[in-house]
Amino acid sequence: MWSQEGIFKIIFSLAIVMFALVMVGFFLLGIKIILLFQPTIDFIGLHITHL
Repeated sequence: MWSQEGIFKIIFSLAIVMFALVMVGFFLLGIKIILLFQPTIDFIGLHITHL
């Protein structure tokens, strides 16, 4: 029913999505840690403040 190629494509796409979510999580965690010590962050034109 399922070919090996189809299963591989599904697992590979899920792995890419999970990797992207983990990278976004680390980025947000890094911003959170930086905001503990800095009141504002200017990152690529984005002005982030601690609320």
